[in-house]
Amino acid sequence: MTDYMAVDTDLPPYFPYPQFLMDMPLSHTAALTYALLLDRAHLSQLNGWTDEAGRVYLIFPVEKIAAALNRSLSSAKNALAELSAAGLIERKRRGQFLPNLIYVKLPDGQRIIPSQMDKGLSITGAENDLRNS
Repeated sequence: MTDYMAVDTDLPPYFPYPQFLMDMPLSHTAALTYALLLDRAHLSQLNGWTDEAGRVYLIFPVEKIAAALNRSLSSAKNALAELSAAGLIERKRRGQFLPNLIYVKLPDGQRIIPSQMDKGLSITGAENDLRNS
C-alpha cells in the first residue's frame, strides 16, 4: 500500500536532479547518469578525494554505473560519452585494467550549495533561486 506524505514523513533516499539539466539536450539516461555521478562526487568531496590540482574526482567503473542505473553497459558508455561531449564530465585514463578517474563539472554560473546538497536539493546558480522557488 502507498501512503500519502505528511509533514513529518521521512523521504526515501534520492538523488538531487540539477535544474539546469532540464534545459540541456541530453538523453534521459545521460541526465540520470549525471545525477548519479554528482551524488558520488559529493561523497568524494566529503572524503577529500582530490588530485594534485585540488579537483574532486571519483572512481566509478562503467560496469558499476550500468548496474546502478539498471542499464546495459553500452547505454552507460553512451551516457558517459554524451556527458563528456556536453562538457559535464571529464574522464582521465589511469592505466591498463584501472578504472578512469571521473571529474564532474558544473556549467558556468552553477555551484553546489553544500547545506542544500546534504538535504537533497538541487544545484543552483544563485542563492536567490532558492529563496524565490
